Amino acid sequence: MTERLVLPAGLEFPRTLLDVSLEFDAHIKAGKLANYRPIPTGFDDLDGYLGGGLVPESLMLVGGPPGTGKTIFVLQAARNIAAAARDNRTAACVVCFEHGEVYLYHRLLCMESTISSNIGLTMDDIRRAVLIRGIGEPGLESLLNTLCAAKEAWARIVRYWERLFIVKGHPIKTTLNVLDIYLTYLCNQFPTVVLFVDYLQKVPVFSPGIELTPERQIRTVTEGLKNLALAHGVPIAAVAAADSQGLKGDRVRFEDLWGGSSVNYEPDVALMLNPCEESGQRNSTEVVFSIEKNRLGPTGVDFRVPLLGQHFAFQFARGDKRLDANSRESSFPCVPRR
Repeated sequence: MTERLVLPAGLEFPRTLLDVSLEFDAHIKAGKLANYRPIPTGFDDLDGYLGGGLVPESLMLVGGPPGTGKTIFVLQAARNIAAAARDNRTAACVVCFEHGEVYLYHRLLCMESTISSNIGLTMDDIRRAVLIRGIGEPGLESLLNTLCAAKEAWARIVRYWERLFIVKGHPIKTTLNVLDIYLTYLCNQFPTVVLFVDYLQKVPVFSPGIELTPERQIRTVTEGLKNLALAHGVPIAAVAAADSQGLKGDRVRFEDLWGGSSVNYEPDVALMLNPCEESGQRNSTEVVFSIEKNRLGPTGVDFRVPLLGQHFAFQFARGDKRLDANSRESSFPCVPRR
């Protein structure tokens, strides 16, 4: 009697190339083409080097020293993706371990205000307007009536607010399994989904009976995010912290990311953000974007992007006018590596 072979739940026996070919043919005939289309981030230079944008089943890590706009990039890219998907078939989700949902909403108002108004909002503007008394019932409506730029920004957010999801990551509960559930929830509603995680080293991992060093935790999360990208057929972009030694240098590089070999091996793209240096002086208004690993296109490419720090925005967004109507062009020619 032949022994019955049983695989763990979720696994299949090896498939012949014929079976895979039939599935591929069925996908094309059914119009299931989402996995073949890159998803533009709205950062034109970056999308060009990635072959059109983020590719399904890929993992991108975003690194750099503090204050270079990594969270700004993540939120703005998610905003760009949601705003461009007017067919309601694409959604972006930001899981942020650093900030709450309402605070991120404030940052979105500031970002959008730089698109819709020549006078962009700052966080101080919002705080002052919220604290004003005698302008009617407190709430969002009073804020919008107080600040014209906020009202225009809110009107833009309304256009995509059902396609942009934001959640505060819990330091104990938001595990890889929870991220898996989030993706299942979103993929059941939208054919195309992009997940952003800010940041990788904050995702908790529990391994009872196993000594879990920081490096081992980071390796587990990095490999887990890549596996989630493959399992759900979605792109995932995650902010990654640099180790203490890497932060001491003039420039944080891909190999400086905290976590060892897995962090260097697993991602398909590594995007590093560093302050721009000119004549030995740090220029806080420009950030150098460096593509230091890229399985999707060229590697070793640098380009500069102006950062409007007080408005929580880089100086351009795909499909909209420049974020600063009086500014120069959004992107700059590639600059040579030092």
